[in-house]
Amino acid sequence: MHKNIGRLAIVIAVAGLAACSGNDGTTAPGKAAETPSASDGSGRQAADVAPDCPPPARKDLPGPDILGIRLGMRHEEALAATRCALGAETVVTTEKRWFDRLDTQGVALGPQSFLAKQGESRPCNYAREWQECEGKRKWVRLGEAVNVATPGAPGKEQAVAIWRSQYFQEGKMPTVDATVAALTAKYGNPQETENLGDSGYYKFAGSRELKWVRASNGAPLSDPNPMFALCHNGISGSADGDNNVSWREGCGLTISATINLHRDNPALVSELHVRMVDQSRLLAHANATQEELRRQGEARRAEEVRQAGGASDVRL
Repeated sequence: MHKNIGRLAIVIAVAGLAACSGNDGTTAPGKAAETPSASDGSGRQAADVAPDCPPPARKDLPGPDILGIRLGMRHEEALAATRCALGAETVVTTEKRWFDRLDTQGVALGPQSFLAKQGESRPCNYAREWQECEGKRKWVRLGEAVNVATPGAPGKEQAVAIWRSQYFQEGKMPTVDATVAALTAKYGNPQETENLGDSGYYKFAGSRELKWVRASNGAPLSDPNPMFALCHNGISGSADGDNNVSWREGCGLTISATINLHRDNPALVSELHVRMVDQSRLLAHANATQEELRRQGEARRAEEVRQAGGASDVRL
């Protein structure tokens, strides 16, 4: 099953979630809430609460990470790890919705995802720059962005997909060879490597794609296994833009990396985008979320009926 998402949302058709026609669906993100509101007077914004860094690691979360963020982390754990990694001046926005067409049963959801940015920003002039404003800020230079989907019923929000994007400045760009070596050292040998030549897009001289693909039992998948073709496009996109998640039963951990090559020197990296999802765990969490919301909704309605029964009589 393949599901497309917008910037911070996903469509999933599983038991208990409204089905969509065909195999694909799209959704638009909800209204974002931006934190922090504090400013140091320089136009830069700082985190409202400085976390203890580094946050304590949980031993029950095996598997690889992105910047110290692991799939299965609770929302607050993932946010603390992100703020620790990006620094005190990280600007964070959150979304109250991620699963699309989720029947909330009238239950108020907590934060379902967050986007953290680090770089240089300033107050936005709405009169002249309204199209470039993000909340109350305009980004002069974006250095790094981390987007983590943490959907779930209240108290059960957890990281199910992670995107990290790095935007390197002139004079501080790593080499392509060093970047590939670092990715391989962290995640092992990829199951797919693809070199994409210059497409004519003015910003880059092409890109290099690496993908790590596993089945739900943890076994690596590669051609000619037919499951590889079904699983290898599990996640794509950037943290600070359109991104996409796919899930299919039988697919497990999927990691992908895109290395965008510098226009004037293809041996250097302009941008690096790394993403991670476990498709089977995402499916299981979607089902569990819908079931928990159903349970909480039924309990709320039963309590309302109980209270109403003893609070008043009916006069005709």
